[in-house]
Amino acid sequence: MEAIQGGAEGMDAEVTEWMPIGRGLPLTVMIRHVYTGRFPENGFFSSNGNDVAVVSGVKDYDVFAASARALNFIETDTSPHAHLNGPDALSQGTALVTYSPAVLTSSITVSVELAVSTFPQSFLSSLSAAFGSLAGLPILMPYAGYLLGAGQVMRIAGDIGHALFDGPVFGLTDRLEFEIAGARKPTADFRILARPTLHAERYEYRDEPSSRGLYDKNSQRPYAGDEPYVVLSLDGRDRPELKDFAPTVASAAVLQRFFQVKDGQQAAVDAVVEGLRLVSDLKYRTRADELKKQVATIEDDAARKKKLQDELAAVMKNIQQPELRP
Repeated sequence: MEAIQGGAEGMDAEVTEWMPIGRGLPLTVMIRHVYTGRFPENGFFSSNGNDVAVVSGVKDYDVFAASARALNFIETDTSPHAHLNGPDALSQGTALVTYSPAVLTSSITVSVELAVSTFPQSFLSSLSAAFGSLAGLPILMPYAGYLLGAGQVMRIAGDIGHALFDGPVFGLTDRLEFEIAGARKPTADFRILARPTLHAERYEYRDEPSSRGLYDKNSQRPYAGDEPYVVLSLDGRDRPELKDFAPTVASAAVLQRFFQVKDGQQAAVDAVVEGLRLVSDLKYRTRADELKKQVATIEDDAARKKKLQDELAAVMKNIQQPELRP
């Protein structure tokens, strides 16, 4: 798998500028483009479905310990070598992978998977209802057959969830290493995820209405091979409207311990989400108090004091309840 910066050359001067990313700064990761390559495959030993689900996951994120898969969108009636730009205005779904008010971990691992199947209309309808309640956030999936919407957990009838959890046809993983010795720090830009056989370094990503996708830097021809690829964008713009995303992800990781919902039923999870938000805030409040004490003891090391003050400011951004901020 290759992950390279993929900014397009000669971009219009009116294109929105990138905001820097780094430890202590906000981070938004979005899916900007998916090329399916040879999938969905048709054949005796392969799936004959033609719906493609785009699923993402994030690990080592400071607010939660385990990765919770998120369903970003489903493209129906998809043929091989298709270009997916995410849901349009009339489709349910979101391109958002993750958001952090301030990165406090040294490394973030991001994975994107493609799952191919023919999803029943009842499943697609339940997704539509869940997406409609989430106001732009991905639908989180604690484990096979369960969906987490805003304030509710839904049990999908049958084993539909296994099509997304147990049999992805393709997956790509990338690591954003902010403070790992010897690793190149990520920058705000497009980021191409592809297997080495695609030779992604030969291509540039274009994000234009008439020419989205990878283009050969020499011949200027679009890539049309069998290897799939995914293009992410990394940006450090502050997005207060996404502040609830991390606590909801945390709840998805632990929901199976609290709920046993029958097929087709729903259960309220507001209390779980609110409780996890409180736990998260208390965790950061404790860290903030420790940092304030350390800052107060430093008198003759300006560099170390500045570093601790910067970390304190980042921790404060992750405390959502104003009453818990020191």
